[in-house]
Amino acid sequence: MLSLTKAPEQGRESPTLVVLTTALQLGLVVLVWLIALIPAALAALTVVTVKGVRAAWRARPRSSSRVDPD
Repeated sequence: MLSLTKAPEQGRESPTLVVLTTALQLGLVVLVWLIALIPAALAALTVVTVKGVRAAWRARPRSSSRVDPD
């Protein structure tokens, strides 16, 4: 018959080890998310910056080098 309790040779896990392992796993998940999001954020920032520079360049009044005859 199967027993639902732990075998006697298995010791109890250390609470410190459980907390440390959980913290490391959470840190790894955060690191993977940051590695995935940083390139996308930089690409979006580049697109916004380029569009802003183009709009500013088009809106800037251009000085004419030729003189109109009076």
